[in-house]
Amino acid sequence: MSNKLSIIGAGAWGSALAIALSDKFDTIYLHTHTKTESQTLKPQHHALPKPYTDNIEIIHGFEVLKHVDDILIATPSYAFSEVLETLKPLIALQHNIAWATKGFDTRAHCFLYQSFERILPTHQGCILSGPSFAFEVASHKPTALVAASKDKKTRSHWAELIHTKTLRAYTNKDVIGVEVGGSVKNILAIAAGIASGLGYGINTQAALITRGLAEMTRLGISMGANPDTFVGLSGLGDLVLTCSDDLSRNRRFGKELANDHSVKNALINVGATVEGLNTLDLILSIATEQQVEMPICEQVYYVTQGKVSPTEAVNHLMSRDQIDE
Repeated sequence: MSNKLSIIGAGAWGSALAIALSDKFDTIYLHTHTKTESQTLKPQHHALPKPYTDNIEIIHGFEVLKHVDDILIATPSYAFSEVLETLKPLIALQHNIAWATKGFDTRAHCFLYQSFERILPTHQGCILSGPSFAFEVASHKPTALVAASKDKKTRSHWAELIHTKTLRAYTNKDVIGVEVGGSVKNILAIAAGIASGLGYGINTQAALITRGLAEMTRLGISMGANPDTFVGLSGLGDLVLTCSDDLSRNRRFGKELANDHSVKNALINVGATVEGLNTLDLILSIATEQQVEMPICEQVYYVTQGKVSPTEAVNHLMSRDQIDE
């Protein structure tokens, strides 16, 4: 097996994974979106605390894939299917493919694993998810992830591949649950940011996390997910992380909205992709199809559409009819 790894996507997350895994590989190819990026990105990604190691080669293009067995995609979700289409004629049977991208495929209006199965039906894909801020992963702080695939051999391969002194992966066969968790938590983090920006406290945050977890779980179960997944790393773990700290761009985006910034200006101030905003429409359309109530996510949508103010959204949630927990 080749002791080389290709990571497609040289943003903060792809760069953090390259740094965290650099001791495990002779060479890590970090693929940029443009040629200019490949020439200007070194010596260090601006959002990360550590420089690239000498064995990380920042490149543009995919010529090196013929020398690599393992490919890890770390692009934003909106670019996921485009990347797969580009890779399709270059992929051979020996290639193992995983993605650390969270969210839905907004171009194809489906889960990422569904796009993967449609575009690369000859391969078994694997999702890497869980509570993991890029800054801390690049800082070599202990982090636990989930490697999820329908195929046992595939998920075991990737769990072992990314196992280091500071990265540990558990395996899971519930790809639906893992992808639902990795998508819905971003929307709920926007809600947590709105609450924080309005000056509400830890009580409010705890309520949002708990009731948000209920929304996430209801949606996942309606789609055939295992309820146990949502109390694991890719559900509760990632939800707590993303809602609780301003390293989360979704939480920061919510705080900007609470401070009366427009969606456009909030995005400019955050300065990075806000996956929760990108997946709102799709999550709520799936919830409608499945007849699942998601009141927190719904109010986030109304705020981003300018239909209610952040304060009105909170007031609406607090005034809903009482129900059993």
